[in-house]
Amino acid sequence: MGRKYSIILIVLLVATLKLTAQSGYSNIEFIENKGQWDSRVRYMGNVSAGAFFLERNGFTVVMQNQEDLKKVIHRHHGATGQNTVSANSPDASKGRDLRVRSHAYAMKFEGASNDAAIWPDKPLPGYNNYILGNDPSKWAAECKIFQAITYKNVYPNVDVRYYTESGQLKYDIIINPGADISKIAMTYDGADKIAVKNGELIIKTSVGEV
Repeated sequence: MGRKYSIILIVLLVATLKLTAQSGYSNIEFIENKGQWDSRVRYMGNVSAGAFFLERNGFTVVMQNQEDLKKVIHRHHGATGQNTVSANSPDASKGRDLRVRSHAYAMKFEGASNDAAIWPDKPLPGYNNYILGNDPSKWAAECKIFQAITYKNVYPNVDVRYYTESGQLKYDIIINPGADISKIAMTYDGADKIAVKNGELIIKTSVGEV
């Protein structure tokens, strides 16, 4: 089980999470939640081998083991190449045992406001529909898609903006006049370990590092 860590900020932070957009996409797209996901989620973005969930006071990252994902792709899509699982291979008889290992960790802004206004921007044309199961009450239609999300007054006069640049997820903590930066604190929950190396925060999980 992951541990909880806290970091107190004493400088303005511009962070890059080395989470990249899904293959074939130049940027991570933030999809609004209209009931298709857990009610704590405001927006979701698909990233390479995982997902990024924006919540009220932070975010949750779900990472999946990439080798496990490759096996699933080979099994279900008949991929060809060196790692293909053929019908006669030993692994073919173990399809029921095929599992994808995952790890989730969360970052929360400690003591943040529960009333921060959420402003999506850079809307994309079109929308997503989610027809899940047989209960229409759980379906979600015309879910809009954006390229950036800003949380206003997470702390008094402190905003947080999430966006992508060169296919990587970033978030800026924007300090406006009158802000008290000593109030800004981030807690990581679910990580196996965190460390600072060469000026970078390393988040270790059971399926890799960020």
